Amino acid sequence: MTEPVPPERFRCSVAALERGDAPVGTAVPARYWMLVGHPGPWPPKPIQAPPLTEVGDDLSVQLGRFGARLQLIRRHGRLEGDLVEADGLQPVFLVDVRRGLVGRASWQTPEDLVALAGRFDDLPDPTDEPLLLVCTHGRKDVCCAIDGRVVAAVLDDALPGAVWETTHLGGDRFAGNVILLPEGSQYGRLTGDTALRVVLDHLDGRVDLDRWRGRCSWHPAAQAAAHDLMRTDASVRLRDLAPPRLEAAGDDAWLVHLDHGDRSSLRHVVRTMSAPHELTCGGAPKVQALFDVTTPG
Repeated sequence: MTEPVPPERFRCSVAALERGDAPVGTAVPARYWMLVGHPGPWPPKPIQAPPLTEVGDDLSVQLGRFGARLQLIRRHGRLEGDLVEADGLQPVFLVDVRRGLVGRASWQTPEDLVALAGRFDDLPDPTDEPLLLVCTHGRKDVCCAIDGRVVAAVLDDALPGAVWETTHLGGDRFAGNVILLPEGSQYGRLTGDTALRVVLDHLDGRVDLDRWRGRCSWHPAAQAAAHDLMRTDASVRLRDLAPPRLEAAGDDAWLVHLDHGDRSSLRHVVRTMSAPHELTCGGAPKVQALFDVTTPG
């Protein structure tokens, strides 16, 4: 007797690719980031991880002063539950995307984190060296675990010291997800075959527009406008773009002013919402933002 074939498990990233979901305009909205070394296991939300729970309220208040995003990080290849470093310290990075700087420190007690969370105006040991975060948060979404760990392995082999596995980066359906800090660009749909090329090209000033989700310090409409400008004018590079200026043009509509070098461009962006879809492997159906970008006549 033939054994029944079990139903194939739903994968949000596969479904999103089949639907043709566009990644642009989905970069995590955060100008400040606190990256906390933590070997795991990682709960669904970083603030729920022991021993951060001991200072959860105070840490949330400090981060809230800046609107900073909390991420847990670890080196690729370390097993969940591994001991901390031999000296008992774990790394902490404070990222200011607006200034393009990363502060570097370490922590041993939860109270250390509360103190460091108040130092975005006074970054410890600042640098502009890039950090690459790869979402491998399997407890949040299975696609991130499956796709993210492959991407992390490939990038870590080529760029040792710069790559960290991290908790949820948003947009599970675009796994594997990577963000480059402190510059703030986020990419999705990276694979073991494409990740290194995309990252190295980006560091050299070339943007993969099929996989670029946007820049985390910009409004989603600005991300969509910048994407359209770079798509239609190959001479415009992301590094040449000043922070876009938005002008309201109605409900869910904007005029986006894009300055690049001695030139300026204008885009009209309208946001609508899709029909509900399963945007994560385990969540209820939700709508997603869609952006229509035109050039005013």
